[in-house]
Amino acid sequence: MRNSTRVIDIYIPSREKDEFYLQAEKSIRDKTQIPYRMIEAVGPRSISANRNAGLRAASSEFVASLDSDCEIATDGWLKLMLETMLSQERIGLVGCKIVMYDGKIFSAGTAPNWRPYGYGEADRGQREIVEEVAGVSANCLLYRRGLLEYDERFIGGNGLEDSDFCIRLKQKGYCVLYDGRVKVIHKKYPKDKTPFFWNHWYFHLKHPTTIVTQYRRVKMQ
Repeated sequence: MRNSTRVIDIYIPSREKDEFYLQAEKSIRDKTQIPYRMIEAVGPRSISANRNAGLRAASSEFVASLDSDCEIATDGWLKLMLETMLSQERIGLVGCKIVMYDGKIFSAGTAPNWRPYGYGEADRGQREIVEEVAGVSANCLLYRRGLLEYDERFIGGNGLEDSDFCIRLKQKGYCVLYDGRVKVIHKKYPKDKTPFFWNHWYFHLKHPTTIVTQYRRVKMQ
């Protein structure tokens, strides 16, 4: 099947269809240049549960998601991410470059120490590359459907469910790719968290080696 004839399911995981949701949805309409179908993943649930709701409702071979507090900035974003996904059969997940509304990088892929490349740096076009990484931010993703679901024991919208997903996907023999040609604008900074919040403890209990690796220094390419 030619890429142009594929229809990709896209969902926005959210507790409600608020103004952020509608702006995210508009950015998908404005920036998507290949056939797609919007599916719903909205409800008063945790972010992990809403991510799973979208994956379960999807029927396409590949499924894309965009968080409700984000907007697509790159024309043809889905075509580019699909191109990356189709480059190897062992690719299970493709993420992209996440830049905050103030122009600072939120994530340009996740380094082996489980810290985002480029975090806090002004975005000047760095890391506009495609490469295999330890993980990617769940703000905007393209999945190979049917490989895995999110662990819903990660509560609320407190994060780390995406890092856990990436680790478990790699344990199944798939790789995670970062496509820096695609940029997404994140419109809200996450709330500050202490090292003692549940998701942090649960993540490290599931993946004990991350306790040590998080303190390693990694050079950004």
